[in-house]
Amino acid sequence: MNVVFMGTPEFAVPSLCSLARSTHKITAVVTQPDRPKGRSKIPSPSPVKEKAQELGLKILQPVNINDETVVKHLQDLSPECIVVVAFGQFLSNAILHLPRYRCLNIHASLLPKYRGAAPINWSIMHGETVTGVTAVVMTARMDAGDILAQKTTPLSPDENAGELEKRLSVMGAELLIDTLRLIETGTATYTQQNEHGVSFAPKLKKEHGLILWRQETQKIHNLVRGMTPSPGAYAYFLKSGSKEKIRIIIQKTQIHNAPETKPFLDPGMIGEITPCGIHVATLNGTICITQVQPEGKRPMDAQEYLRGHTITVGDMLVS
Repeated sequence: MNVVFMGTPEFAVPSLCSLARSTHKITAVVTQPDRPKGRSKIPSPSPVKEKAQELGLKILQPVNINDETVVKHLQDLSPECIVVVAFGQFLSNAILHLPRYRCLNIHASLLPKYRGAAPINWSIMHGETVTGVTAVVMTARMDAGDILAQKTTPLSPDENAGELEKRLSVMGAELLIDTLRLIETGTATYTQQNEHGVSFAPKLKKEHGLILWRQETQKIHNLVRGMTPSPGAYAYFLKSGSKEKIRIIIQKTQIHNAPETKPFLDPGMIGEITPCGIHVATLNGTICITQVQPEGKRPMDAQEYLRGHTITVGDMLVS
């Protein structure tokens, strides 16, 4: 089968590699234009572009995938299927209906749950215990097309978004090849999504990571997991008797039940500092901060952070 592959981030790389190893022919790889990364102003290639170059594949980097000249180029490639894995641009109807077998998307959730740009993060933040990947026919409505296949996996109670993304990227690559086989052999089934089960996973913003300490411990723990490694869950240290607030990204936490013998602490108050880390009161218990990232610095465990910062019991973490 002649296939055009569209993808950009690291999540899409295993799918591209699996497709390259298969019997299908990749006629072109479409990815986002080179853009600066981090503090550098030098444009850098996407992970998909780097892998496509390594594989010796034809690469297209349109600023607008729906430009008439780009659509014409795609038509000239005569793809039987267009595979889309985290590409990053909406496709027009002219592209959606171009291939014989339409456009196939590998989405990192169990649709119809978590349609949108950040399904991995939101599934963790909402406390899901099972997640997976879905192969779905693309339509003009985001992630709303017929489902061809799904794979499920348990979600570990301490797994963060970065860790889960790596697992789902491999599962997605496997699902892609399985689904293309079903399509090619005419054995694929197309199942309409149940609109009553729809939920959404919008693109993350920095403010989504602000920790509200007057929430339950589990909810805070899930927020930290879902926002790690990026864009990061955060709060501000406020020392007793001081008005200065120091922003800090919290990357890893452990849940602790507050002992009944201990006095009640206001949410956000540091109640104890132990070899485990910094214990902070929540609405219904205590959470231990075990790994942090100070503003503009590398991640470090809590004990290393404490060696360079004076933090005592009674200090507050505020929103």
